[in-house]
Amino acid sequence: MIDTKHALLLERAGGGLAAELVMGLLTTARRIDAECAALLEPYGLSEGRFAALLAISAEPGAAPARIAERLGVTRATVTGLVDGLARAGWAAREPDPSDRRALVLRSTPAGEALLAELAPRYGTWLQRLTDGIGSDTATVCVDALATIQRNAAATA
Repeated sequence: MIDTKHALLLERAGGGLAAELVMGLLTTARRIDAECAALLEPYGLSEGRFAALLAISAEPGAAPARIAERLGVTRATVTGLVDGLARAGWAAREPDPSDRRALVLRSTPAGEALLAELAPRYGTWLQRLTDGIGSDTATVCVDALATIQRNAAATA
């Protein structure tokens, strides 16, 4: 359940079952990230670009600063993500109708078609990841993850 790096750290740091849970979570997150990258790679997408396209699609006409806020990244990061989406023809920058000096973002028909194609594949992948986990177990896991996230935020 725990990769070598995290097992070595756990061995050194100790901490018992709670620490094993966190190290297992880190290992699982790394594996999920790798699978997600493999799922998106044939489309020329990274997780960041995919998230940006989803955010732009969900809020057509949003300013780049708004997309950055929604994604929890910097404006500079959004600029880079949108550059890639625009080059691929999946998103476009347009003048803001209320302030011609500013830009707003929109997904293109090609971007919407890509999202329509990817959504069911992504849903199937998520289902596969959680096969065999009943609703009671899932509820306990969601609660545990929320606690870990609160505790992490409190110590940051």
